[in-house]
Amino acid sequence: MEENKSVQYTFGPEEKETLQKMATVETSVGEHIQDKRELVSTKYYSELVINTKNGPVTLNNVFITAERDREGKMSYHFRWIKENENGEQIIEENLAVDENGKVYTTGGLKDYLGDAEIDIEELMAENDIEKGRLKGISEKAEPEEMKKSLSEAEKDKDGEEREEKQDDETNQVESDLEEQGEDLRISKYRKIKDNHVAERMPDVFNNGVENGIAYSNKLHRFVMISKVNGKYQINENVEPARMTWKTIISIGEDGEKIERKVPNSLMKTNRDDKEIAVTIGQYGDIDIETVDVLPCQERIARGVRADREGIEKEESRELRYEFDTEGKEYKHNIAHQVKNIENAQKESNQTVDYNITPDDFIPNTETTWGELMEETGESLPKLVERYNSEMVQSSGKEEPKNIIQKIIEDYAMVSHEHTRGH
Repeated sequence: MEENKSVQYTFGPEEKETLQKMATVETSVGEHIQDKRELVSTKYYSELVINTKNGPVTLNNVFITAERDREGKMSYHFRWIKENENGEQIIEENLAVDENGKVYTTGGLKDYLGDAEIDIEELMAENDIEKGRLKGISEKAEPEEMKKSLSEAEKDKDGEEREEKQDDETNQVESDLEEQGEDLRISKYRKIKDNHVAERMPDVFNNGVENGIAYSNKLHRFVMISKVNGKYQINENVEPARMTWKTIISIGEDGEKIERKVPNSLMKTNRDDKEIAVTIGQYGDIDIETVDVLPCQERIARGVRADREGIEKEESRELRYEFDTEGKEYKHNIAHQVKNIENAQKESNQTVDYNITPDDFIPNTETTWGELMEETGESLPKLVERYNSEMVQSSGKEEPKNIIQKIIEDYAMVSHEHTRGH
């Protein structure tokens, strides 16, 4: 990644995908090594070239994790995201290098690197120069170290106060847990500010109790924290987060944006139909969503406003009303609409786009989806589904503007009440 990016920099799609993969690898590695070693840093290379006596060896899409054992010795582990025979994605390690450069490897790499010695710092330095190779780096630093690494020019007074407040809360959470015999080495505590999250999960969250999410450096997992009688404690209704490859259908605050995505991890609760999705935001914040698990195993996720987010990030009253009054039927309809959109786009050989918003232009037209919504009074998912269906029926030969006009005329022929989200 480029250097000297300000905190306002917005990551592109490829960078976001890389960050998500790195977070996934780090979660998996953290669960695997537990108390044996400490994860220090992770680097991702689209290509990593190792020069050997048999010629150069190129490793593609490799993650290198630097890990420190209890005695302070470093080791470097080369890992890949693979798919097993059941179609499940797993993290695989085929190569490791100790602090003296000795190589431990299996499979085909053994023929090339079995008796090699690698200067890992020199190897990475050579490959870092090629910006097309090094795609991302994650340094696992303690909060105080991260704080010192930020120049004063990058922080305004309000930012400093918020950071100090967050550190104070994190330290208090850790202190309260230690009093209860829980040494979890907590970091990055983030308080939930959403006023209605307890209504969605009354069996998980108690109304009027402060709740938050934090990372346990000991468990290498996210944990849910609740403040009861003035003391922070582990919320026993929520299991520590586990890495996942399951997808969720995430609903925006006003119900207009619908996105299928893979969260960093999922937290099981004391109910089989309720989970909590955890995602790492682009600035390292922990974001969570409440998840309703449907009988068809689709997962409908709703955002949760957290500390340092304005009230505009809280779910709208209208969307809350739809969920409250129509319940499971409304959630099922959303899942059904998304599947229809995906199938229609695949049938018409279009790339499935899970990030369509009202501000986006309808493909190859000067009309936005929002303008079509105003003309018809229909919801975004249904209009995307209808548009794609028309494209499929015409085998892609119909002019997009003609399809739009046809949709408008169809809705004008009937008394169509606004049915957003149905």
